[in-house]
Amino acid sequence: MHITRRGLGLSLLATPALAQAWPERPITLVIPFAPGAFTDNVGRFAAAALGQRLGQNVVPENRPGAGGAIAARHVARTAPDGYTLLLGTQGINASNASLMRNPGYDPTRDFTPIHGLAKLTATLVTNPARPYRSLADVVEDARRRPGQVSFGSAGIGTVQHLLGEMFQLSAGIRLSHVPYRGGAPAVADLIAGNIDLLFDYPSPGLEMIRAGRTRALAVASARRMAALPEIPTFAEAGVPRVTAETWFAVFAPRGLPEDIRRRLDTELAAIVAGPEFREFLARTHADPVPLGGLEFERFVAAETEAWRSFAEATGFRID
Repeated sequence: MHITRRGLGLSLLATPALAQAWPERPITLVIPFAPGAFTDNVGRFAAAALGQRLGQNVVPENRPGAGGAIAARHVARTAPDGYTLLLGTQGINASNASLMRNPGYDPTRDFTPIHGLAKLTATLVTNPARPYRSLADVVEDARRRPGQVSFGSAGIGTVQHLLGEMFQLSAGIRLSHVPYRGGAPAVADLIAGNIDLLFDYPSPGLEMIRAGRTRALAVASARRMAALPEIPTFAEAGVPRVTAETWFAVFAPRGLPEDIRRRLDTELAAIVAGPEFREFLARTHADPVPLGGLEFERFVAAETEAWRSFAEATGFRID
């Protein structure tokens, strides 16, 4: 076949033009939990900011259920064309690989990691009408009434659920787990008095603690929270090894074209570094996860390995 210089020039010009065409239509960011809690808030913030930078609408779509597995299955089965993204989490994209026997998707192989967004530390809270004034009160009551003290979570396999399991293992107690389709309904039921305990996040958890609608008992981190300096860590309260952060990040289906991955990585990095996002994090008492590219892939791999070690050491499985 004979190619003229003019034809070759047109061909070379067409290649970058095709790459630059994305996005030509709205993008969907699938949020794995119900509206109202931090996951939904950070997802909607990221969607709006990313849409502005791309010059195309990024539409947040809530698909709650099964601890995020419903959303993950949906995204894993969509075309890797950059038009469907997932607001991933520690549970969906790291711990489920070892803790769930059959989540219905492969947390490691089914997604392309793009960029981190934020991370949170949870605090164990209770309804003020409950008789718990300290973590020791909870442990004492749970030993007296095995399986009758309840704790809620945003769903099976979420960090809230896993922290509850860590608490039981470390304290030698048995609680009753009540999973919800997101953090907001779990908080609502705690305030209504339908569950006893919840590992809640700073937003809107701190406001509820300060308003007296919930009572904080212990912080699930290695050190006390600056916003709650009077609340001890689990280790300080006599129950070690109850620490875990939950993080949020953007993923795409496996097989995403490299040029689209790089564009998303670049735009999300700018969003995370920007003053508007940092102000959002300050308001919600969250911390940034400014990781992209190979660095973010290594972070996800390290998190996955840490939860695999936890599963092997404890024998714990979600199903």
